[in-house]
Amino acid sequence: MGITVIFHNGEEKKVPSYMLDYLIRENKIIAFQRSSGWVHIGRDPVRKSQQPLTRAGERWSDFLFKRKQA
Repeated sequence: MGITVIFHNGEEKKVPSYMLDYLIRENKIIAFQRSSGWVHIGRDPVRKSQQPLTRAGERWSDFLFKRKQA
């Protein structure tokens, strides 16, 4: 499923949804469209930051939680 984004040059394009995080992180787009409307990067809330994965797909917070319990 595609997501409509606006690049810095004003080009509006539909991209695969898995590319959205990359485009935001690399500052390639200025806005993207949700079902509720347009989201402007730097002005509107985008999403919680993604925590890096550790081994076997576990998130860093999962690793810390397990470590505290041991």
